[in-house]
Amino acid sequence: MADTYFGAILVNVTSMELSIVNLKTGQQAEHVKSTVAIGENIYNHEDIELQTVADASEALRGFLQIIKDYGVTHYKVWGSQALSAAPNADFIADQLYVRTGLRLNWISLGQESLVRNEAIALKFTNYKKVTKHHTAIIGLNSGSTTFSFFHHQKLLASHNMKLGPTRIKEILQTLRATAPNPIAVLDDYINSKVNDFYRFVPDEVQDAKHQVILIGATPLNNYFIPRGKSSCSLTLEEFHAFTDEVMNASDQYLMEQLQLNEETVSLVLPEVLLLQKLFATVHANQVHLVNLNVLDGLTTQEAREAGYIKEDFDSQIIDAAHALADRYQVEPQHMYLVEKFALHLFDQLKSLHHLSTRDRLLLHVAAIVHDIGGFIDTHEHYLHSDYVLKQSELLGLSTQEMQIIAAVSRYHSSRTPGGELSRFRQLSTDERLRIAKLAALLRVADALDDAHQQTIERISVSVKPTQVVITCFSDDDLALVRWAFNFKADFFTDVFGLQPVFKQRRLHK
Repeated sequence: MADTYFGAILVNVTSMELSIVNLKTGQQAEHVKSTVAIGENIYNHEDIELQTVADASEALRGFLQIIKDYGVTHYKVWGSQALSAAPNADFIADQLYVRTGLRLNWISLGQESLVRNEAIALKFTNYKKVTKHHTAIIGLNSGSTTFSFFHHQKLLASHNMKLGPTRIKEILQTLRATAPNPIAVLDDYINSKVNDFYRFVPDEVQDAKHQVILIGATPLNNYFIPRGKSSCSLTLEEFHAFTDEVMNASDQYLMEQLQLNEETVSLVLPEVLLLQKLFATVHANQVHLVNLNVLDGLTTQEAREAGYIKEDFDSQIIDAAHALADRYQVEPQHMYLVEKFALHLFDQLKSLHHLSTRDRLLLHVAAIVHDIGGFIDTHEHYLHSDYVLKQSELLGLSTQEMQIIAAVSRYHSSRTPGGELSRFRQLSTDERLRIAKLAALLRVADALDDAHQQTIERISVSVKPTQVVITCFSDDDLALVRWAFNFKADFFTDVFGLQPVFKQRRLHK
């Protein structure tokens, strides 16, 4: 089969899926789903059982045979974030590799959110019209729920909540054995978790009425979306009528009406209870069901990386970084200048650093969030930035990329990552060098507004045989900036072998 075909496999907590897609046309040639539940008990902090690994291996070998039958040579396997949280996840991934030759690529919740946003933007016909208004894209995963809030087609915030249908189902099973009125207790539990989560979203989002684009809601999709279609819209009244119908229905009735099997029918009640609360919390005024999932997003992203799709969604990552900086009250004027200077240095010094376009994006994010630790304490704020970023999810970035941004932010100030890079032994030598280069660029950019007074309007960069001359355009006294520059520039020399030189040029002579 032509090289334009790609096979994508997603291994999730409750199922595994294969999609074979023509990347050039976006047409799906094959879709297969296995109901092997490899990690159903992980939300109880239990290991993945060895028998499920054997079942998963058999299913994956079946997927490989289908890929071979189609003549597809380009394929990839991803493991969901929820599955990666299992205590023995790395052991399981290795066992699957030994048995099938397939190596899992773990994806973060932030990556899952972005690829789903990409798929919706490209495949949901009314996307641009809907996102002109306040819109919440809500994605249901097995153990979590992702949110992306838009207005005027711009991302305002992106958040992940560790609460999903499978996790709620396990809680319900416990409550049925211990509580006299388990549904009422579960409803209170969901309300408390959602309320506690939602208070951290921006005020602009909290107060707005939203149109909701909902993905991952299989029972609703099966019930409402017409055959042959991939989306539909429904009112809140239609949703509440559906809720009343299924709340006390038998499993047999639900399986027939919602086209579910015995393994998935138990998720209907948890999902409905969760959605009731979510729609009320975001002040939903209309719901758009879209039958897309993470796998659709992954194939869409693969098509974009192959050059078949020209839209660039990196702006959502930058918007999410700005939202995170706003949450931690980062000073916007300083942040803007550091962004501007860091990117200018990156672009003008390509012959020195040989870093990629993706590295430029990571530097951009680091320039935005490097000072978030000041929210905790301005003293040694870079250490607090490191800690906060390590614990944060950011739309579109992998866990490893967040670790890199955390490290670069740690070293933007007075410390240098010379000997301390040994802290990152889990990273390769190339990755540690990547951190050092990005940190060196950010340190220089940050030094140019060290006093947070925005005294430099712009800079120019000139590469000499032994020096990098950075000319700063300003009419102000730059003695403090010059001192900070000379102090922080030493590490740049260590990394790149050239001495940065500070020069000032007056704007008005």
